[in-house]
Amino acid sequence: MLGLGTRLLAEADHSWHYAAWVSVDLRLLVFVVLIAALASAGVSAIIVKSRQLRDYLAVFVIAFALIFAMALLVFNEIAHHPVFVVEAFFPFP
Repeated sequence: MLGLGTRLLAEADHSWHYAAWVSVDLRLLVFVVLIAALASAGVSAIIVKSRQLRDYLAVFVIAFALIFAMALLVFNEIAHHPVFVVEAFFPFP
C-alpha cells in the first residue's frame, strides 16, 4: 500500500503550485486589530445582558471577526490604502 501512495505522489502534476510575495503594513494592521478589539469590547458590553463570561466571549469573537473583516475591506478596497498587498506570483516547485 505504501508503494501505491508514493507512486501516486510521484505521478501527481505539480504545475498548479504557486506562491506569492505578500507585503503587510504592520502599523495599519495593528491599528485595525486595536480598533476591532475595542469596538468588539464595546459591542459585547452593550449587547450582553447576562453575567456569564461565555456570552461575552461569544459576542466578542463574532463582533471582532466581522469588524476586522469590514475594516480590511474598507482599507484595502474603498480607501485604497492596503493592509495586505500581493507583490508577485511565481511558480513553486
